[in-house]
Amino acid sequence: MKATHLNQASISMEFPGSHILSVTQFNREDVEKVFSVADSMRPYAKRERLTKVLDGAILGNMFFEPSTRTRVSFGCAFNLLGGHVRET
Repeated sequence: MKATHLNQASISMEFPGSHILSVTQFNREDVEKVFSVADSMRPYAKRERLTKVLDGAILGNMFFEPSTRTRVSFGCAFNLLGGHVRET
């Protein structure tokens, strides 16, 4: 597997710091951008390619409801992208 680096701008989007409360917040163009980024991530999800786009990033994983599957899968995804997870 060849390690590659994703273009940071391609995943930054125009939603930094935005809270997603409803699908009505997004127009068609926003949804198409999200799907485009998701499509470009497919080889990484299948582990056909590696990336360290989150290299050096630390995630404080805090869950207030018992959801082991969600907590673990989110942490695994963060690790696969090169980040480090600290459980709280």
